[in-house]
Amino acid sequence: MASTVSSLMLIWAVLPLLAVHTVPPVPCVLPFIYNKTSYLNCTSDGRADGKLWCATTPDYDKDPQWKNCSDTEYVNVPGDAGQPCVFPFIYKGKTYYTCTNEDAQIGRFWCATTGDYDKDRKWNYCADTRLHANKTGPCVFPFTYDDQSYSSCTAKGEKTGKLWCSLTKNYKSSWTYCDPSEIR
Repeated sequence: MASTVSSLMLIWAVLPLLAVHTVPPVPCVLPFIYNKTSYLNCTSDGRADGKLWCATTPDYDKDPQWKNCSDTEYVNVPGDAGQPCVFPFIYKGKTYYTCTNEDAQIGRFWCATTGDYDKDRKWNYCADTRLHANKTGPCVFPFTYDDQSYSSCTAKGEKTGKLWCSLTKNYKSSWTYCDPSEIR
């Protein structure tokens, strides 16, 4: 009887500690192969419901592991409201214009939720829909795309309707999705 009570007391004492630990979600692997095509970000291809998904392995065709893509930041601390990313942000004295996996434990991409992680130490895991395998950096305005000049982010040519911008003066292949801080 005493050992049962002791065991229950131990479980009661340890249970709150276990509840505080959260396991980060399995990350998307970008780029990934699906139906012999390389995808740089989440896609709805192959889904009748139109929802975005990504592979959690480099080649879905060979190892069909996947998950639904989240369009909101993941909470890294229980009780945190899942604050949105703020770009650009400073980490270790370097400016980031997109999510990073620098110093992350399982390669999971993260972002600061203030402009200065070094000072505030606030962050969250990035929404899957923020991730892409293209080069990242600051938007370049104005930029030319399809013989038209843009002085702000555009959704032209983007199947999902998300705003994007060029990372060079004349768009060739380097681009990034726009964040609210970059929309003019």
